[in-house]
Amino acid sequence: MPFGYFILIPGYALAVLSAAYGLLMRARPRRARPAPVPELPPVTTEAWWGRQPAAGGAPRDVLEIAWLQGGAARTADTALLTMQQDGLLHIDHQGHLSLAPGARPRTPVERAITTECAEAAGRSGAPVALRDLRKRLIGHQETVAIGASLTGRGLAYGPEDCRRLRVGHLLLRLCAKVYPWLAALAVVMLVFSFDTTVSEGGFSAHGHRMTVAVLLVLAGFACRAVGDNVLPGPAPATADGEDLVRAAQRVHKARRPRSPYAATVTASAAPAAGGVALALALDGAGALPDAPLCDLLTRCGVGSDPTDSTSWMSDVIGALDSGSGSGGGSGSGGSDSGGSGDSGSSSDSGSSSDSSSGGGF
Repeated sequence: MPFGYFILIPGYALAVLSAAYGLLMRARPRRARPAPVPELPPVTTEAWWGRQPAAGGAPRDVLEIAWLQGGAARTADTALLTMQQDGLLHIDHQGHLSLAPGARPRTPVERAITTECAEAAGRSGAPVALRDLRKRLIGHQETVAIGASLTGRGLAYGPEDCRRLRVGHLLLRLCAKVYPWLAALAVVMLVFSFDTTVSEGGFSAHGHRMTVAVLLVLAGFACRAVGDNVLPGPAPATADGEDLVRAAQRVHKARRPRSPYAATVTASAAPAAGGVALALALDGAGALPDAPLCDLLTRCGVGSDPTDSTSWMSDVIGALDSGSGSGGGSGSGGSDSGGSGDSGSSSDSGSSSDSSSGGGF
């Protein structure tokens, strides 16, 4: 048997095993119905367009939406950036955090943030780095408890399941990229080869190469189809959790009031009374229109998961995607990927950066 047939084994095996695992995950009994859509206070036009200060912080149900969208990392980002947008937390241009004078926590997660800031300031006397505080908050018991509650209610997959799904999506994307190139290589060898030897079964070398090329293309399509349609996405949300996220997205869009200043006022005005928290939970730092702040947050690791051991694989495959020129990757495979469904809320959710007087944000 020509060596080319052995190259097909990993791709087809991966597609079959991933499809079986995906069907098994989707067939798990639903242990609970989705929790109700986040209950947020009424938002007036004045509050939405920044004439009233934001209040209330990121409530538990909004942090659950954040977890369903991006796990513990998105939950920590939502709590931190909600405090920053509400003026309780200042971020300087070096990525250091400091509590605003008189800032008081409004939720258990905010209490964990203020405690960590106070302890860090007491130990070193210097502001805590955003990257360090964020990493500690991701593993904090208050944050972990949110994910454990969602998993127990059947709304989110456990950490091990999420890790397997991420690895599965990354491998499927890799095969979907590599196998078409191998098929093209087989065709090139077919064109430039003049070997007319006939094998024992009466099949020529050209026939073998053509068969391998076709099977390689089919393997690439199979991996792409399984990643797109069968294997659950790398976001933690189960099917019930995705329903909850979609409902929250619809509520978030419907709650946006019409402003009489829509022609002149941009999305840089911050939504109040829970709007900014829900926007951050749904879209992460992408909900912030302040480009310098977003650049700083990216440098500080916001949007990434420091506990994700598969991030290097995502970087490698992302480089292959960008180098292909077509931009057509298959599926989603990041550590902080958004959930499926009505994911168009990123362009609708605007909020402002609450700049401090010390040259920070």
